[in-house]
Amino acid sequence: MRVHVRNIFASIILIACVTITIRVFNWEEAFLALRSARLGMLLGWTIPLLLLIYSIRGFRWLVALGMCFTFSRFWQSLCANAAAAGLAVVTPFKAGEAIKVRLLPDQSGAEWRQGVSGFLLERLMDLLGLVGTGIFGALFHFGFYWLSPLSLLLPLLAGLTLRMLGGHVHRTFPRLGRYLDAFSDTRRVVGTALLSIPLWLGYAFLWWGAVRSMGVMVGFGEITLVLGGAVLAVAASLVPGGLGVSELSIRGILIWLGAAVPEAEAAAIGVRLLTPILVVFGVFCLVPLTLYRRHQGGRFLKSPAD
Repeated sequence: MRVHVRNIFASIILIACVTITIRVFNWEEAFLALRSARLGMLLGWTIPLLLLIYSIRGFRWLVALGMCFTFSRFWQSLCANAAAAGLAVVTPFKAGEAIKVRLLPDQSGAEWRQGVSGFLLERLMDLLGLVGTGIFGALFHFGFYWLSPLSLLLPLLAGLTLRMLGGHVHRTFPRLGRYLDAFSDTRRVVGTALLSIPLWLGYAFLWWGAVRSMGVMVGFGEITLVLGGAVLAVAASLVPGGLGVSELSIRGILIWLGAAVPEAEAAAIGVRLLTPILVVFGVFCLVPLTLYRRHQGGRFLKSPAD
């Protein structure tokens, strides 16, 4: 029943946002902006940044799982995170991220609980990192330049608080506590939190490059506010890929920040151009990972010596 209600809700939001987007966007201006887009700049900016972002994500996944770093584990984790990110942009509530847990071979024992625990830690730090990035942009926009960098530490401060409360959660919710081992490990919490800060700054630079490739000159502080607001709206809507929701959110926030309507719409289109790049990049990384798992008999995040 809940699944049906969620699907109906997402469908209503999707239809409404797409309809509004079609009606409010000046598509003649949008197509002109798309024709003048610097696709070479977009790809030249996006691909190196994606490699950096997925490297951070790959290393963070190992930290969240409490695994020691080896090159074999790192490249497997990098590929898994790239594939998960590609699926996340076309699935409701970014549910495609869960593929990382599904890749773990033991679906019932300690490895499964370890994976779920690490995944929950990552998702929480992603939420906090995203909120912190959005607050950074808001403070920067309103002139609180000295205070804005402190908002980026939100994942670390919240993570340390959760670490202190970890024992109470285990006692209060014993069933849930089995999947919260990561929250009781200071190294995993602090490491995941610290890596979430450059991760979301990397995504902000990614969006900044996409917007600038459309000829829209927006400050980095403003793009962090756009990123925080738009991604939160997309996640809350449950709409796969945020179709319509992302465009309206980006357009609305940029107009509120003082951008002209054609520039705001061009920026929304620039960010949407990232979707096929993320999907293709994810598929490209999923192929060697799948071949490796078949060769190793389903082993994932295992070094050859394990």
